[in-house]
Amino acid sequence: MGNYLGFPLLMIAAALQVTFVPQIRVLGGEPDLIFLLVISWALNARLEEGVAWAFVGGIARDLLTAAPTGASVLGLVILVFAIDRLKQQVFGVGLITLVALVVGGTFLQKLIYMAVITFAGYQVRPLDMLTYVILPTVAYNLVVIWPIYWFTRRFLRPSAEPRRIS
Repeated sequence: MGNYLGFPLLMIAAALQVTFVPQIRVLGGEPDLIFLLVISWALNARLEEGVAWAFVGGIARDLLTAAPTGASVLGLVILVFAIDRLKQQVFGVGLITLVALVVGGTFLQKLIYMAVITFAGYQVRPLDMLTYVILPTVAYNLVVIWPIYWFTRRFLRPSAEPRRIS
């Protein structure tokens, strides 16, 4: 069921990411809706669904921006595999785990994105990117993760067992 909802939801998130979200930008940072959806989904679903969400979300974002196609995918897919590995090690996701994933994941995804666009020939200033884009994005992501995580957790909650009719 999740994959059926995933495609339209990620397309809407990608469209909002490139149209509405830049309007609420502070400094150079903005909430990364696709990143937050992928993290939330990967925490609450199987690895295959998380990878599918990362791939579709990354491609959707890259198609709507000037970035090389696939630049966002690499960081998101690596993050989904890291989350799956973490889920195997811990019993449940708590407040501290979610905050650590958002902070560490934002840094990881943005650094991989910077490396990919640098190899593609774009000029990137790492110090400016860190202070002007990554740190404000971390702050935004820490605020916006809560409603997104709540939504995905409610949506992926296993439904009750069907009753047997005798």
